Amino acid sequence: MPKHHRLLAALCLAGAALSAPAAQAQKAAAPAPASLTPGTKVYDQDGEEIGQIVKVAGDKVAVAIDGNGLVVPKDAFLKTEKGLALKAPKAKILAVLKEAQTDAAAVDGALKPGAEVRSADGAAVLGKVKEVAPRGAVLATRDGNITMPRAAFFLSENGLAVKVNEKEFVEGVKAARAQKRGG
Repeated sequence: MPKHHRLLAALCLAGAALSAPAAQAQKAAAPAPASLTPGTKVYDQDGEEIGQIVKVAGDKVAVAIDGNGLVVPKDAFLKTEKGLALKAPKAKILAVLKEAQTDAAAVDGALKPGAEVRSADGAAVLGKVKEVAPRGAVLATRDGNITMPRAAFFLSENGLAVKVNEKEFVEGVKAARAQKRGG
């Protein structure tokens, strides 16, 4: 699972785990889209400042927290007396960020030339890492080399994997090659 999706999933779980009384005491109307602007301070559910919005794109909001980035959906916010807040306590948010950093470090450790890359379900070996670049890796597959973004990789129980199954991978490779050829 990519770093941002892992963060999003953990924050959603954290939001669901909130006690109803605490959430109701802090919660007001949902924030207006106009209030989700870069530079806006962001608080945790208890009113402690945790960072600020750095970018809004579509339904996603990027928040800078202690030198790290966190991308959440717009509905992850609630409006409090202090301003916009994420639906989780600061400790949980920081724990999620730390876990994501640990996961990213594990992927970086496994993403080496010669490493087998499996499908998300672990059922198929899709290729081997041929070369690693700062933003991704070149995989040698049975259909030739393909460049994958770094965010596409995760460390599964079976080792290094990408976030798609074998069929999706093959279809994606075909589509990428067709687009590259202009058709």
